[in-house]
Formats: sequence, structure tokens, C-alpha cells
Amino acid sequence: MCCPAFSMERIRKMGTYNKYNNEAVRGILRTQGTKFVNGEGEDIVLHGHCTANWENVEGFMIGSAPLPRDNFKFILFPGPGKDHNPERWTSRRFVSQQVRELCGQKYLDTFWDRWEENHLQEADIELMVKLGYNVVRIVLNANALLYEEPGITFNEKGFGRLAKVIDWCEQHRIYAILDMHGVVGGNNGATGDSLFCEYPSIFLDEESKERQIILWEEIVRRFHDKWIIAGYDLINEPVSSPVQHEYIPLLEQYYEECIARIRKIDKEHIIFLEGAKYARDARIFKHQYDPECHNWAISIHLYGASPEIKDLYPWLLKREELQVPLWLGECGNYPESNAIFFDICAHYGIAYTPWGFKTALDPHGRPCMSVGHPLPEGWEKIQAFQMVGPRPSYEECIRIMDEFIELTKLEHCTINYDYPRISAKQPDINIGGAGYDMWDETGKRYYGNWELSNYLDFRLEDHTKLVWATEKDLPYPAFNWYEDPNVLRYDPLTDLALELGEGEFANYSVREVKENCGVTLSGVGLGGAAEVELLAANVPAGEAFVSLGTITVPEGSILNPVDAAKITIPAGEDVTVKVVVKKGTLQIKTMKFAY
Repeated sequence: MCCPAFSMERIRKMGTYNKYNNEAVRGILRTQGTKFVNGEGEDIVLHGHCTANWENVEGFMIGSAPLPRDNFKFILFPGPGKDHNPERWTSRRFVSQQVRELCGQKYLDTFWDRWEENHLQEADIELMVKLGYNVVRIVLNANALLYEEPGITFNEKGFGRLAKVIDWCEQHRIYAILDMHGVVGGNNGATGDSLFCEYPSIFLDEESKERQIILWEEIVRRFHDKWIIAGYDLINEPVSSPVQHEYIPLLEQYYEECIARIRKIDKEHIIFLEGAKYARDARIFKHQYDPECHNWAISIHLYGASPEIKDLYPWLLKREELQVPLWLGECGNYPESNAIFFDICAHYGIAYTPWGFKTALDPHGRPCMSVGHPLPEGWEKIQAFQMVGPRPSYEECIRIMDEFIELTKLEHCTINYDYPRISAKQPDINIGGAGYDMWDETGKRYYGNWELSNYLDFRLEDHTKLVWATEKDLPYPAFNWYEDPNVLRYDPLTDLALELGEGEFANYSVREVKENCGVTLSGVGLGGAAEVELLAANVPAGEAFVSLGTITVPEGSILNPVDAAKITIPAGEDVTVKVVVKKGTLQIKTMKFAY
């Protein structure tokens, strides 16, 4: 394998080596203990996005009808499996069925070719690099690459499109993880699967399993010499529905057999493995799955994680036990929470790829995450048909579907630049006082002097004092005799503030500060004004902290925080601001970084 020359002289001309962006994309990626390293053995923090609806569509992300899920239940089988999705626009298989009903078989014969050619183009890969990503999870569906027919016949057009995407990734220097999101026969029976029914056929019939392994062998045979491929994610969210959990031992057997056959062809690329129950169950990871090469990692799917170590704890234990890296293959929260949580992940070398790079615009015309494509005129008629309503004429359906395919091109999309920028912890950004760095500038864990608990059980291990900073009612213990419809939702980053006494400090970091940037501390002094010194340093460059000056924060109520004097920090790759209380008691509600 070869990769473009990328000399250290060139790195020096570009500035300090940056493990977050595609400056670090060079050479074959591999695991080294609990970290990912590039071809030169340098640490890299893999972060990017998932292509989602390219080969493996999910109805709720591409304009399915808004269903009243609580009132409309469609159970495919009686019994405990009551979480089956009611939509008729759920997965590639069911979208195919509906396109046939709407537009006819001849239209369906070319539908997926046109969809895949438009939905993911070179411009999309270029945009990911411009947004600062260094990896992309390429979401695959077995039915796009292997025909559902007797014998083994590969879809050469599908393989050709995949080859182009891999070439674009190499050209623009972004690692590609090949993710088999929908396997032969189905993996979990949930939305987006290539299921036949609610049960995972890949584990229940030998033919489905064998066809899937043969498909992996073919993918690896064709692309194993591509250095830009980061690795192979063997199956997405397997055995997840409660009715399937008895098949978890079969998942372990599948992994063992699939890895053994892949390693006969490719001993260099990483193998990514997901646990059962929507990739949130770590119990199958009790031994080494790749003993020959020891080049594998655990993939976790963790949505809405609290921005602290707590939600990562069981996985960090597995990481240490097996000496393998972790990858949040799917994740995501609102951007300010992402910024804190992803920063923690980066500190521990955990990769992360939020789900859904390109989805349909929400009902307010906004992208759900990074990129949103509009829906065509008359789409509400298609949605009505999804809900077992009247079918428009063939002519009208074809017009609507033609426009639907066209509008997925990036040139028609709305791009939300703030989502990736804020999630990457870049200014302009507001960081909640409770979102302080969980380590000091030397990389050691940060601890305060507070011995009691905290509201919302947030960051208890830090021994910091977090105070109630919202007019919401205080939380109370759950009462499990009934569900209270009036229970409030709490967010520690907005509902809490950090309290620091004299001599105490907290750090707040931001990344890729491109020019001088203002910092404003929003808070109050408790029991009198607080005198506070602010210092800053570009930590990766080895700079010592420099005092930016001392400010006075007036006495007040944290429910009405005051914006203290604005101080400027210099540009830098990863700038840390240290807040030191020189006199009095300080309560920090928000640290505001703005150009």
C-alpha cells in the first residue's frame, strides 16, 4: 500500500501537528493499545460523520409522514416485540416497495442508481474535510452490493459507486470506515435495517450468514490495498429488539467466523465490532476477537450522553481490560453539549462520528445536523400515501420522486456550519460554567474541595460545587407508582453553575482559535464582589500560562448573571483559559468565547 508523501518539513510549514483535522490523515490507520495512530505512529482523534441515507435509507430522516406513534401501533408479530416501526417508508426494502407502488417497476429499476449517485457526491466529501473532519463512516446496505437472487451476483454499479467514494476520500484525505449497516437478511428488525421481518435472519439461517460473509470477503478483496480505508464495521446494531436477545451468542459466533475469513485476505485494516442492544451492551466483549493481528476496536452507539465521564465508564473499563480503542460510531446531542462531551472523548482517544450527515430539512426548513435537503413540491401527497391514504397518479408520483432525487444533491441543500463548528468546540461558543475541563493543563484529572453531592448527580467524581442556577423547580426523587406528565427536563450545562472559593480555579478550553478572540465571564460574586484573574495558554504548543488581567465580578444572584469585563485571548490550536479566584467566592454561569 502507498499513500501521498507528507513530510515533517511540510507539517512544520503548516504549523503544529494537529491530531483533530486531516493533517493527521496519512498512512494506514491502526490501533496501538487503547489509541488510534496513523501510518507514522502519531495519535489521531478520529472525528467525522456518518453518511446515513446513501445506501441505507431510514424513513424518519428522509421525509416520512409524522406518525402519532402513541396512538398508531402496527405489530408485525404478536408477543413481546412491541417496538416495531409502523411506517411504510422505513428501510431500503420498504422504500423499494412503495416506489414500485407509486411509480412502477421500470422506475424502481433505476431509482437506487439515481439516488446513490446524487445523495453522496465528491462535493459532500469535500465539505466534510472543510468542516474539519478526518473520518467518514460510509454506511452500506448489502442489497446495494449483492443481488437478492439465487447464487452470488454482485451489483457492479454499486461497487463502482463505492470505489468512487473511496477514491474521493483518498484524494481529499479523510479516512473511510466501511459500515455494513444493513446486512443480508437483516440484523435487528429496526428502522433502516434490510430486514425480512422482526427477527435477524443473518443469525437464523445459514444461507444469509454465508452470503453476508462472502460479501465482506468481496469488499475486502477489492479494497484491501486502499490505505485510506480505516477499517471494517462488520454489522450495525445487531440483535437489538428484546425478542432477539436470545440470539446474542450467535453474534459472537458470527464475529469469530467473519474475522477469521477477512484476515485471510487483509491483515492490516482495523475491524470494528458493535455490541448487542443497539451497540450499547458491552457483555460480549470478554475476550480478544482478533488474536492474530490485535487490530480491532469496540464501536458504541450513545445518543444524548451527559457531558461527563459517567456515560463512558463501563466502556472505559472494557478499553482497559482488552487494551483496544473505543469509537462512538453513532452519537449526538445539541452542539454545546457535544463540545464538552467530545472534548472528553478526545482526551481519552475515543473516536466519534455523529449520526446523519445529510437528512431532510425539518418542518421549519432547518438542517437537523450538518446538511439538510429540501423535500419536493407535493411531498405531502406521498406522506399521505405512507399513512394508507390515496395514491397520486403515476405521472404525478414520477414528477415528485424525480424532484426528490434531484434535491438530495449538495447544491440544493442548506448547510448548518454552526453545528460542526460548535461541536468541535470552536469560537463563537458559550460554555456552561459546569462544563469546565475535566483535567488540568498537565493532563491530570481535575478535582475540587467539595465533599457533598451535586444536583442532577453531575460530575460527582470531581468534588466541585455546582449550584442551582435556574428558576426550574428542584428535581425530586422519582415516584414509580405512576408517571408524572409534568416532570421537567434538566440540563446541567444550563441549569447549574460552578462555584469557586478563594484560591480555587477551573479551566475552559477552545480549539482552533483562528484570530484574537474575546472571553467574557458571565457570573456573580457570592456575599460580595469576587476578584478573578484570567490566564491563557496554547497548551499543545507547550506555552506557559500568561496572565490576561484581573476582573471584578459584582455581587448578585446567579439567576441574573452579569457579563464581566471582556478579555482577549490570542490565536492558537487549543487554547486553555484558567479562571483563578483571588478574593471572595465566584459563581460561573457561562464562559463566552466570541470573535
